[in-house]
Amino acid sequence: MRRSLKRVMEQSQTRGTTNSVAAGSFSFADMYDAHVEEVYRFVHRRCHDHALSEDITQETFMSAIRSTDDPSSLTIGWLVTVARNRLLDVLRRQVRYERKLRLVGVPGSNGYDDELAERLRINGALNELSVDHRLVLTLHYFDGLTVPALAEYLGRSVKSVEGLVTRARRELRTKLDEGAAGAEGAVATEMGRHRG
Repeated sequence: MRRSLKRVMEQSQTRGTTNSVAAGSFSFADMYDAHVEEVYRFVHRRCHDHALSEDITQETFMSAIRSTDDPSSLTIGWLVTVARNRLLDVLRRQVRYERKLRLVGVPGSNGYDDELAERLRINGALNELSVDHRLVLTLHYFDGLTVPALAEYLGRSVKSVEGLVTRARRELRTKLDEGAAGAEGAVATEMGRHRG
């Protein structure tokens, strides 16, 4: 993956699709080298699938090539957002596909469905949190930042971040409990319709 995508980026550079930046020339290949490992790790930490992580990383950088002629305008935040959205799209498609298989009587993939459904449920609950709570939980639990590292990153005291993590966990638990209660109610309603 790395060589083929890098070759495309270098070819686009030789065609003159990069602009120079005040500090010198910043090409797509430079941008790729600077961020490919971070984007790959971001995706892999969430899906634990090497091939899927490589595919999504490659698609992310191809989107970057298509989106602008100035690679210096692309940030790691933009790249990670594109990668996250692509991963969510893939996971949603997998869930829909597994549901269709179950409808026609084909067994699922040995518990992977449950794990995927749980990840989607947690991701949905995270998306309902405030920006501060979502950020602190993502950085702490998914990206592995310690509380002192979070404090430094956020420019807050350690005690303040400890309180923020506690409140964020409480809010996430509430959202997850609300989602579970809503799902149980929907199942009960649906079962009542079929009985009556």
